[in-house]
Amino acid sequence: MANGWTSERKARQSAMIRAWKPWAASTGPKTEKGKAESSQNRQKALDTARQEIESAQKALAQAEQNLERLGQKPLHDLMVEIKRMLR
Repeated sequence: MANGWTSERKARQSAMIRAWKPWAASTGPKTEKGKAESSQNRQKALDTARQEIESAQKALAQAEQNLERLGQKPLHDLMVEIKRMLR
């Protein structure tokens, strides 16, 4: 592999991590500041996802306009399905 991670190396690393179990010692944030920051992680992820969806919707609308401008009919069923997925 180009990045040096062969199947054997990945399997060995996976076994070491399972034996090490770093998640067992994880306790989460301890300070009030850390807890406050941590509590915002979900909201930040949701905001990012919303922005990505809006961007995809704008790109889709632009693609439809470009097709119409070129005199081509959009693949209606495909466009409807993509729009449904972006809701």
